Amino acid sequence: MKTLAIISEYNPFHNGHLYMLNKAKELTGADYAISLMSGNFTQRGIPAICDKHKRAHMSVISGIDLCLELPFVYASGSAYDFANGAINILNSLNTVDYLCFGAECDDIDLFNKAAEIITNEPVQYKEVLKESLKSGNSYPCARQTAITQALKYCFDSTKDPDYENISEKISEITSRPNNILALEYLAALKRTNSDIKPVIIKRKTANYADETINNSISSANAVRKAVANLNTKEEIIKTLENDMPREALDILAENFKIEFPVSSNALMPFLQSGLLNPGMLSEDICDINEAFTNKLLKANLYSDYEGFIKNMKSKDITETRINRIILHLITGYSNKDRKLFYDNGTAFYAGILAFRKSSSNLIKEINNNSKIPVITKKSDFNKYLENYPEVSFAAAKRMWELDLTASNLYGSLLYNSFGTELTNDYVTNIPIV
Repeated sequence: MKTLAIISEYNPFHNGHLYMLNKAKELTGADYAISLMSGNFTQRGIPAICDKHKRAHMSVISGIDLCLELPFVYASGSAYDFANGAINILNSLNTVDYLCFGAECDDIDLFNKAAEIITNEPVQYKEVLKESLKSGNSYPCARQTAITQALKYCFDSTKDPDYENISEKISEITSRPNNILALEYLAALKRTNSDIKPVIIKRKTANYADETINNSISSANAVRKAVANLNTKEEIIKTLENDMPREALDILAENFKIEFPVSSNALMPFLQSGLLNPGMLSEDICDINEAFTNKLLKANLYSDYEGFIKNMKSKDITETRINRIILHLITGYSNKDRKLFYDNGTAFYAGILAFRKSSSNLIKEINNNSKIPVITKKSDFNKYLENYPEVSFAAAKRMWELDLTASNLYGSLLYNSFGTELTNDYVTNIPIV
């Protein structure tokens, strides 16, 4: 039995995701496909367009066999934490043969060279990174420059006839968000000496940041932008019928203005509440530093959330990082928590969000081989852990608490936006297709 895994957000599931899934199955010959998907908040630090069980349902109805949840602390973390947390969980399942991921460039050899650079941090890399940060650039920008320069150092422009083409590919690899995550996946596989084989699927048609509906394959960003400007479920179906698998689109349309779309602006009251209580602010909040803490304390709270974030942005800190800081402030996720997780093995459990009936053999295989519990009935979380004494109970429990906090926060955003009560994780029925 061969199994492939895809680390995803599916925000929401669209034709580009379907193309990647089918291509991954074709290239690997895998019998089953697992998705390790972000929960209710994304890596950009904002709420997903609809809740995790709806998005998981869309994925399994479209061909994913088993959708597992990437814990909140990794799903809302830096690219390093997002990839490292996900890879450690997939390693722990002891069932995954292939990791398939999308990128704008599919030159695996060049990707591997770049991954070795961020894993081993050679002198050329460190020096450029240090100078770029000293110049006031944000860490992602500084690291992009450092990777580019270190990669170019690997090639001799006077001897390599293809140097100009290589140089162009290097710039492309280090400048696109999906490529940066691809690099982190490869680096995490190297750091953990993983047996999982990486497979790159070259992105087709839509760029990550595209905002145009293409009536075939559009970016998730374009789909979200389109939905924000529509008024009825009939308009959603008409606008997106060529860009999403029909059954996934029906799930989305049926819940329009009932359970989605959730906007980041709904976070503003929670941010205001946090900043009105300065005691909540500390340098221990994950991703924060003293300078930004002081900036938050002086911030104008009379704004919508998206406007607030834009006003806080500066050359040395990106909007995405600010979003993550605010989300971690609201949920109470700290650097102390992060250290607890990394000190105790990183992966502690895998929660099922949705699955296909036909994947019962896959689930059985995982249960027989996994080093961490696979949670189906969330109210029995403690009982699951009892069967895995090698898993740190303290770390698993704290990570679980933050997952529940994130779910409750999302439920509050949903209620405040539409008056709809979202069932909590303990009583939500897992979608089975």
